[in-house]
Amino acid sequence: MANPRATHIDHKIAQARLALGFERVWAALHWPLVLLAAAAALVIAGLLPMLPAWARATLMVAWALAFLWSLRPSFGLRWPSRQEAMRRVEQTSGLFHRPVSARDDRLPSDIDDPLQKALWEEHRLRQLRGLVDLKAGVPRSRWRDIDPRALRLPVALALAVAVLLGPGDIRGSLSGSFSFAPPGAQPELALDAWLKPPAYTGKPPLLLTGAAMAERLKQDPELLVPENTVLSLRVAGAAAPKLTFHELVDGDAATPEIADLKPQVKSADGLFQAGVTLTRPATVRVSDGGRELGVWRIALIPDAAPRVEIAAVPAGDSSGTLTAKWKVSDDYGVTGVTADIYLADDQDGGVGFSGPGIFEFDPPQLKIGLRKASPKEETGESKADVAEHPWAGFMVEMTLTARDAAGHATESAKHSFRLPERLFTKPLARALIEQRRRLILNPQEAGGVAEMLDAILTYPKGLIDRSGTQIAIAAVRSRLRAAEDRADIGAVIGDLWQIAVNIEDGASADARAELEALRKELDKALRQGAPPERIAELTKKLRQALDRYMDSKMKEAQKRLAEGQQQKEASQPPGQTVTPQDLQKMLDMIDKLSKSGNNEAAQQLLSQLEDILRNLRPGMPQQGQGQGQGQESPLGQMLDKLTGLMRQQQNLMDETQRMPQQGMGGEDQPNDGQQPGEGKQSGTGSLGDRQQELGRMLEDMMKQFGRNGMEAPRAFGQAGKNMNRAEDSLRQGDREQALGEQGEAMQKLREGARGMAEQLMQQSRGQQDSQGQNGEARGDDVDPLGRPLPGSVENQGPDKNMLPSELAMERARQILEMLRSRAGESNLPKIERDYIDRLLNGLY
Repeated sequence: MANPRATHIDHKIAQARLALGFERVWAALHWPLVLLAAAAALVIAGLLPMLPAWARATLMVAWALAFLWSLRPSFGLRWPSRQEAMRRVEQTSGLFHRPVSARDDRLPSDIDDPLQKALWEEHRLRQLRGLVDLKAGVPRSRWRDIDPRALRLPVALALAVAVLLGPGDIRGSLSGSFSFAPPGAQPELALDAWLKPPAYTGKPPLLLTGAAMAERLKQDPELLVPENTVLSLRVAGAAAPKLTFHELVDGDAATPEIADLKPQVKSADGLFQAGVTLTRPATVRVSDGGRELGVWRIALIPDAAPRVEIAAVPAGDSSGTLTAKWKVSDDYGVTGVTADIYLADDQDGGVGFSGPGIFEFDPPQLKIGLRKASPKEETGESKADVAEHPWAGFMVEMTLTARDAAGHATESAKHSFRLPERLFTKPLARALIEQRRRLILNPQEAGGVAEMLDAILTYPKGLIDRSGTQIAIAAVRSRLRAAEDRADIGAVIGDLWQIAVNIEDGASADARAELEALRKELDKALRQGAPPERIAELTKKLRQALDRYMDSKMKEAQKRLAEGQQQKEASQPPGQTVTPQDLQKMLDMIDKLSKSGNNEAAQQLLSQLEDILRNLRPGMPQQGQGQGQGQESPLGQMLDKLTGLMRQQQNLMDETQRMPQQGMGGEDQPNDGQQPGEGKQSGTGSLGDRQQELGRMLEDMMKQFGRNGMEAPRAFGQAGKNMNRAEDSLRQGDREQALGEQGEAMQKLREGARGMAEQLMQQSRGQQDSQGQNGEARGDDVDPLGRPLPGSVENQGPDKNMLPSELAMERARQILEMLRSRAGESNLPKIERDYIDRLLNGLY
C-alpha cells in the first residue's frame, strides 16, 4: 500500500513541474504577444485602412519578420525534468541537504548486507517524516527581465484605448486593413423617419426628415401626435444604426432609456428598418456608431374614452315599441354603441318576482345604429319592438356602452323604466295575454292555465268570432297539458301571443307581419350599403305589401263601421289623416334617395314610415281626400326635363374630351381640301349635331316657361349662347374651345336649375304654411338655402319637401358611379385610391 506522505510529495513535484513549464512558455510568448497586441490596436483603432497600400504592405512584412524572430525562444523549449521540479520544491520550501531529491537515491546493487539495507530504509523514513510543509510555488513571470524597458505597457494601453474608443466595427476594420483593392463607392447615408397616426384619428402622416419639418422644429422642438402613433424608421448606408427611446424631459440632459418601448427591427442588405407604436412620450434618438443621425422629442395626445348618456328616460307606446334617445361623443369617433337591459329588483308588487320563470328568458335587444361611420358626436333615437318579449310590462334597467377605435369603452348611467307592452282592447285577447303572463312568471301553473283555456272554449259563442281562433286555442290547451319541459312551455307562450295578436288585428295581422319583415330587410340593406338594384327590389316588394296591408285595413274599417265601432276614428282631425297615396309617395322618396347614394336620409324617411304604420288606425277616407296626390307641378316637370338635358350635356362633354385635338392626326380631322363644317359625317360633325339638338331642347324648354306664365331664368339664355359656340367649335374640330364653352353652358344650366329648385321649394312651403302640424301655425324651419334647421327633422313627412332637387340627386348618382368605377381600377395610385376610399366610406 502506498505511503500517503510519499503520494503528497509526488503531487508537489508534479505541481512544481507545471509551474516551471508555464514560466518557460510565458517567457517565450512575451515578444509574440506584444507584437500581436500592437497589431490588434492598429486594426481595432481603424488606423491601417487610412494608410496607403504600399505603407500597409511594408508594415505587414516588417511585422511578420519581427513576429517570426520573436518565436525563436519557443523553438528550444523543453519540459522540466523531475529533478528540476524536486530542486524547485526544496528551494521554495527552504529545505537544505536536498531531502526531496534524495528520495530517488538507491543503494548500489552489489550490497547485500541486511544491516546496511535496514539502516538505509530507516534513513529514508526519517527524511520522509521530516518533509512536512512542502511548497511547489506559484508560476513567476520573467517579463521584467526580458523587457527591462517595459514596452509591453504602452502596447497594452493602446489596445485598451482602441477597444473602448474605436469605431466599434472590428470586422469592417479587419477587412479594410487587409484589402488592397481600390475602395468601392461608399453608399450615401440616407435616413427616412415618419410618424403615422392611427387611421381612426384622420390625422395625416408626418415626415420627420423633411425640410419643412426641420423649419417647424426650429420654432417648436416638441411634436404633439395622437396616442398609438406608429414611428417608422429606415436607414440606408449606415455601419451600425441604432434606435433608442429616452425619457422626455426639459432640456438636453441625458436621460435613461425607456425599457417598454421596444421597436421591431429588420436589417438586410445594408437597409435598417424599425417600427414601434408610441404608447408614452419619449425622446427618439437615431445613431450610427458614435454619430448621432437624428433626435426628435415626441409628446402624445391621450386618446380619451368615449362619452355616452341616455338623453331621456326610455319610453314606449301602446304598440309595445321601446324608444330610447341617446347621445354619444368621442375625440376621434365612436365605433359602436350597445344597450344592455336587465330586470329591475323593484317591481309593482314589491321587491322581486312571485316566480322564477321570468329569469329563464334572454333580455330584449335594442340595436343602436350610428348614422355616420365613427361620428365624433351624434344624438339619435333607437327603437325596438318588445311587445312580444316576456319582460314586456315589467320594470327593467338599461345602460348604454360606447366604444371607440382605440378599444376604450364607457358605460352610461343606469335608467329604470317600465318595458312597454302592447295594449289589447278586445276582451278575449286581454284574457289570453293575462294567462300568458301567468305562464311566464310561474311555469308550474301550466295546469291552471289549461283549465282557464278550457273554460274559454266551453262557451265560445259571443266570445270567439272565428273558428280558426277556437281551433288554435284548443291546440294550445292540448300542448300545454302534454308539456314535459320548459321548452314546451316556451312554445305555448309564443302561440298565445300570436293568437292574441290575430284576435286584436283581425284579417290584417298577416299583412302587417309581412310588411314589417320587408321594412326591416330594407332598413338593413340601407345600413349595409346594398347595391341600388337590391334596394329597388325591396322597395317594390314593400310597396306591394303596403297595398295589401292598406286593403286589409280598409276592409277592417268597413267592418267596424258596419258594427258601429268607427266613431273614434271618424272624429279624428283632417290633418292627422294618412292616405295610401301619402305612403306610396314616401316609398318613392326612399327609392330616389337610395339611388342618389343618400342612404342616411332614406333611413330617416323609412323610420318615419315605421312610426306612421305603427300608429295607423283603420278609418274611412273623407270625400275628395287624396285627389291629386300623385300630380306634379309644371315647374317640377320642367325640372325633371332639365335634369335629363344636363345628363346628356355631361355625356357629350365626356365624348368631347376623348376627341383628338387639331394637329394631332386622327380620322375625325378634316382633310382633302374639305372646309370646316362640311364633314358632318365625321366624328366631330356628329358631336356638333348632338350639341345642336341639345340647344334646341333648351330653347323649347324656355318657350314652355312662357306658355306656363313663368319667366325663364336668365342663365338659360347665356347657356344657349354657349351651346351655339360649342357647336361651331365641334364642327371645326377645336376640342379645347368646345370643352370650354360646354363647361360654361353646364355652369349656367346649374344656376338655372338651382333657381328652379328654390321656386319649387317655395311653392311647396307656401301650400303648407296655412296649416301646421296638429293645427299649429308653422314657423320658418329652413335656412336661406332651403336646408332644414337643427331640430326640425321631426317635422319632415310625406307632405314636406325633404328631397333635394332632381338635378342634385342625379348629379350625386353620377358622382357615386364615377367614384365606384375609379375605385375598381387596378393601376390607380395608392394616394388616389385611399382618397376615393375615404369618399366612399359609408356610401359604397
